Amino acid sequence: MKVITKISLIILSLPILVSCLKDNDFAEVPAIDFVELVAFTNESDEVDSARFVFTFQDGDGDLGSNNPLDINCFLIYEEKNGSSITTFPEIDDREYNLPNLTPNANDKNIEGEITLILKPAPIFNVLTDSSYRYKCYVIDRAGNKSNVIYSDWISK
Repeated sequence: MKVITKISLIILSLPILVSCLKDNDFAEVPAIDFVELVAFTNESDEVDSARFVFTFQDGDGDLGSNNPLDINCFLIYEEKNGSSITTFPEIDDREYNLPNLTPNANDKNIEGEITLILKPAPIFNVLTDSSYRYKCYVIDRAGNKSNVIYSDWISK
């Protein structure tokens, strides 16, 4: 075979080979990973807000909701005193509505990054000097609960 014919066959077969590449196959239960928790201070050097960032993967694309009243993302505040970890039942969890992340997509394998703004101040028990963190999970439209992730401990 001539060199030109060989090159032409390779070039013509590339689209076929590329179309055979498989997309990422993620689990139908959402998976999340912690990225960062950053606290912000005001002019008086008091923590007044924070940014919580995590990544997600979902294999069937049903993360988020079209209904703005649906709650599907949860942050729970925890404090560490010595070796014990305390949650405060009198403090409501921070609850968020994630919008539908695949309204009309054909590929249901989705992944991305979500940033949540925590305002007012993310610290609730200001009378102690213990460390605090948030744990987080999401629930998809099928009711599948993701893994639980934890931020790093932050000193007050």
